[in-house]
Amino acid sequence: MKNLQSQLVILVTCLLAYQIRFDTFQMTPGYIIGTLIGLLIATVILPATGAFRDEFRWAFLRKTRRLIAGWAIVVTSLVTMAAMLKVTSDYSRIWFGYWVVLGGLGLIASQLIEHGWQIHRRRNSKSVRRLVLAGGGANGKRVERRILNDPDGGLELVARFGKDWTGENAFPIEELADFVESEHIGEVWIAAPWEDRELLDSALNALNESVVDVSVIPDLHQYRLLNQGIVEWGGMPVINLSGTPMTGSEQRIKGVFDRIISFLLIVLLSPLFLVIALLVRLSGPGPVLFRQSRLGIGGESIKIYKFRSMNDHEEITGKVDQATRDDQRVTPIGRLLRRTSLDELPQLFNVVLGEMSLVGPRPHPIELNKAFKSRIPKYMLRHKVKPGITGWAQVNGFRGITDTEDKMALRIEHDLWYIQNWSLWLDIKILLQTPLAMVHRNAF
Repeated sequence: MKNLQSQLVILVTCLLAYQIRFDTFQMTPGYIIGTLIGLLIATVILPATGAFRDEFRWAFLRKTRRLIAGWAIVVTSLVTMAAMLKVTSDYSRIWFGYWVVLGGLGLIASQLIEHGWQIHRRRNSKSVRRLVLAGGGANGKRVERRILNDPDGGLELVARFGKDWTGENAFPIEELADFVESEHIGEVWIAAPWEDRELLDSALNALNESVVDVSVIPDLHQYRLLNQGIVEWGGMPVINLSGTPMTGSEQRIKGVFDRIISFLLIVLLSPLFLVIALLVRLSGPGPVLFRQSRLGIGGESIKIYKFRSMNDHEEITGKVDQATRDDQRVTPIGRLLRRTSLDELPQLFNVVLGEMSLVGPRPHPIELNKAFKSRIPKYMLRHKVKPGITGWAQVNGFRGITDTEDKMALRIEHDLWYIQNWSLWLDIKILLQTPLAMVHRNAF
């Protein structure tokens, strides 16, 4: 239904753009075909952004950003198809420009209207869910805060049960069943600490003869890794602690986005590639490009491409030997390439080959992985996604040499935040910020 609403917005704004440009709504066959292709692409792309997930139902900004990112990919796809088929001259650039702008504004307006209507309906709803909270510890307090900090959520916290609560609405767990029956409570939420099985068992036993709805909120906060999800296997609930928030369709759309943009960048930057290759060749003996082993998605070994920035030298096996300031191994042109990250440009070919992404955790040398994976918690979880040419850590200043554990820990923290909060809009945002972050004093 939500996808249909977005499709309707795109169709209406397309017709409006045509009317503004040609002063009529009667589209010619060529424009009708172009519109249908655009709608077909949007049907696939927009849901793949994750904008229609239930978890974003009340997150207006996150949902809207994902939709606009999806619309940008639809527009890019249409332009790419028209250029490849050599039919760009068959369509009015003014009409297309109007459609792009009106389509984006229409999607934002539709989400704003829908969000406002949902808030209005929830605030004016006469159905309030009366519940009690049984539990305690950090988990119970966390659930209590969530309920109290959402005044428009349609929830009324009537009482709390357990030894950790105080105040007039706090009662011992032994009174739970009688209270639920006498006060006509509809729901009981149990949020007990992981180690307090006695409280959980007591609450469940007390409600054995009750018809109230019971929900258990497990205390997984201390075990939080990447993304918890509950699936079923053999009739048993299984909690996945380290999955990524990317669905299969989102991973595919990210891959398509990466390949299209990388291919266009390779074409556009081909003169720069030739200039850098010539300068590297003149800087001294050795190959223009060199390949280095890194870990890709799932910890599989891949070979990444880079412009050579050092003189030929032998690496000491098992030793992490990062470049430092005034490192004698770095050539003069190599120093410039490393400071501006231009030595990483050949990794666009790794993206086209599907081994890397434009945006993701930077691939570390294998020896660096060995040195830090046992010292920094959750270090290897960065390999749950494809490594990237740029990333959230890099645009936030955590780029270059990582000679201390604190520096590496901050980089890993940013990498894991990116994986947890991935969206196409976040990728686009990082790509736009990357040119400003290319020159950094920590890159030698």
